Amino acid sequence: MNKIPVAVVDDDSADRYIVKRRLSKAEGFEDVTEFTGGHELLERFFSDQLDTTSQDLPLLILMDINMPQMDGFETIEEMQKRRTKGYGPESMVVMMFTSSNNPSDRERAGNLDLVKGFITKPLDGSGAEVIRTLYYA
Repeated sequence: MNKIPVAVVDDDSADRYIVKRRLSKAEGFEDVTEFTGGHELLERFFSDQLDTTSQDLPLLILMDINMPQMDGFETIEEMQKRRTKGYGPESMVVMMFTSSNNPSDRERAGNLDLVKGFITKPLDGSGAEVIRTLYYA
C-alpha cells in the first residue's frame, strides 16, 4: 500500500511537532509537510504555479480551525473556489484538526465538501489509526 502524503496547517508549532512525531512512528504515512497558515498552503498547492502531476502533493490535509489572518474554514472555502478554477491536487482528503468542542464548528465542517473528518488535538497514540480509518472510509 502506498504511503499517505500529509500536510498539517497549524499556527502552533507544538501541535505540528506532535503530528509529525506521531505520524512518523505510525505505518503508512509519508513525511509531514508543515504550514503555519492557510496562505502558505494555498500558495504552495493551489496556485497557477503548481504542476498537478507532481508526486509530492498532499493527499491528506490536517487543517486547524483557529489561526490568525485566515482561519481553517476560510482556507478550505478558498481551496474549493480555486479547485473549480482547476488549481490544486486532483485527489485530497481534508480533516479538521482542532481543540474546538464547539458544535457549530463540527456542523460547519460537515457542510464543506472537502472535509472528511474531525480530529481532536492533541493527537494521541490512537490518532494515527483514526486518521487512517477516516482517510480510507
